[in-house]
Amino acid sequence: MKIRFLRAVAALFLFGSFSAVFADGVMVSDPWVRAAPPNAPALAAFMTLENHGGADVALVEVRGPAELGRVEMHRTSMADGMMKMVQQQNIPVAAHSSTVLKPGSWHIMMIGPKKVPSAGEQVRLTLVFSDGSEQMVMAGVRRGGMMMKDGGHQMMRH
Repeated sequence: MKIRFLRAVAALFLFGSFSAVFADGVMVSDPWVRAAPPNAPALAAFMTLENHGGADVALVEVRGPAELGRVEMHRTSMADGMMKMVQQQNIPVAAHSSTVLKPGSWHIMMIGPKKVPSAGEQVRLTLVFSDGSEQMVMAGVRRGGMMMKDGGHQMMRH
């Protein structure tokens, strides 16, 4: 019984949407994907990147399973009175600081998914950092976050 409990707790930390992954000075916490309708043209993922190291790093690539489509890093900002989403080459994380990927700001886009995961499912993403380190995270699919008309794409310029 005690072993079962320990395994359950370990599974929550390793695979839960509120998990934290730590390696090479960068800790990834609360990775999640916003739930979307089955025919959604894109998905968005969010998380917090905490750099506990003494040197600046950047998220330079994100990989996911083929069924998620093309995976890109984006940033949303206000320009000329319109929300504009622009693809980014990297997402910086300063030394001893954190960068929050959240709706309306930095985020990860999965464009043209062949299969849209449902709320409660998990999505595997591999994060590649400028220092050469890689981290695999399991992002829980959940409802919530800032929503704009048509999932934020109707009112944005790419």
